[in-house]
Amino acid sequence: MTVEPWQEPKPTIDHVRRLVQRIQSYARTSRIMGLLSSALLVSLMIELGILMYMTYIPLILGGTGFPLPQWFYYLLMLTFVLSMVIYGIAGTVNARLNRYILEYKKIGVVVRLQCDECNRTTERIWEKDDFVFKKAGTCACGGSQYISQMYIMPLPLEKKDALS
Repeated sequence: MTVEPWQEPKPTIDHVRRLVQRIQSYARTSRIMGLLSSALLVSLMIELGILMYMTYIPLILGGTGFPLPQWFYYLLMLTFVLSMVIYGIAGTVNARLNRYILEYKKIGVVVRLQCDECNRTTERIWEKDDFVFKKAGTCACGGSQYISQMYIMPLPLEKKDALS
């Protein structure tokens, strides 16, 4: 069953908070996958270097290559297959992370409403034609509410320095 755009429920503050937690989790997983794929790539390059040094370079120079043990070729294949699996998983994680970030950019603006009478504040998601000091309905106490602030809910994604 598909939901038409005009029938979708309006996002709430809790929805944005859950979305921020999802983004934080996928960003952490993405960093781990990046480190793991880099380690596998370095290992694969070392193994290929050994293969070139021991087998192909002596053949090119006219000598005979040194035979490598059979397990070395199995290790080379295993490293290659693992790196492809990790790259596939990392691609999926990054695609989901980008999808959640795009969704966040659509609904990440929060509007704080304040009552004239009792100074009670409530929050909701930004809607079209919202601006600061706009009258935005009535409070539970009967007073009128206005938009006192508009802000973007911060994403907890900070860049890590290479040295730290």
